Amino acid sequence: MVDLASPELTGAQLLGLPEMAERGGITASTLRACISRGNSEVPQPQAAVGGRDQWARAVADDWVEARQRSSEGIRATMSAGGRDNLTPGAAAVRDRFADDFYYTLWGRPDVRKRWILRQRNETSVREVSDALAWNVGVSLERIMPTDILGPTAEGAVLNDLAESIELHERGSKRGKPAPGKNWWHLNLTHRVAKMLDWYIRHHPDAAQRCIGEIMRAAHSRWDIPAQQTIRTLRRALAFDGELSEEARETYFALLSPPEHTDD
Repeated sequence: MVDLASPELTGAQLLGLPEMAERGGITASTLRACISRGNSEVPQPQAAVGGRDQWARAVADDWVEARQRSSEGIRATMSAGGRDNLTPGAAAVRDRFADDFYYTLWGRPDVRKRWILRQRNETSVREVSDALAWNVGVSLERIMPTDILGPTAEGAVLNDLAESIELHERGSKRGKPAPGKNWWHLNLTHRVAKMLDWYIRHHPDAAQRCIGEIMRAAHSRWDIPAQQTIRTLRRALAFDGELSEEARETYFALLSPPEHTDD
């Protein structure tokens, strides 16, 4: 018999189901349900102690990172909070239309007198306005379908990158820059940066896929490393976008390729 000792499977390095769920940002009951359904995203436990499943910390960390980078994780990270769990852009649309509906229904006497009843008051009208605005906020996909906007944003960004490279080559007269060098000249025009910022604020998960395609295309066409593309987009949105600095840095950190080091 051969006895293999694995330091990562010692008691101090193992996590039970409650700790595993806490790291993943879900409840223990939700994790149990995922396991019972055979959800392939949940890793297999590395040990069983006293009949209870145990996971190695390294495995748990990989699972948490994968969850953060998933579409569901991106949406959760970019949520504006509140009961509706909308994206920042959708929440802004909801709030704007809620005020518009409220003003139309209650603030204009000529409109209010056409439909108001005794039991209706300012509070009830606000509730109706909020409900109508919520319907607008959750209907953004029907207002601007992502299958149309995504390829449009991708093409616009890649066109801006191509123009940046062409202008740089003309100015330097040295031909194509060497891979990994001289990429600070890459830039987005004001309008393209505004469009990408809007896309991220309103459809962060779809924008994630779009930016992934941009990174792949930029590397295939010009050997631009993924991190350089991310840096270019992040810098452009810092100048022309409406995302807060914290939201922008958090979002692009989730898009950056994972960095692995050999221990």
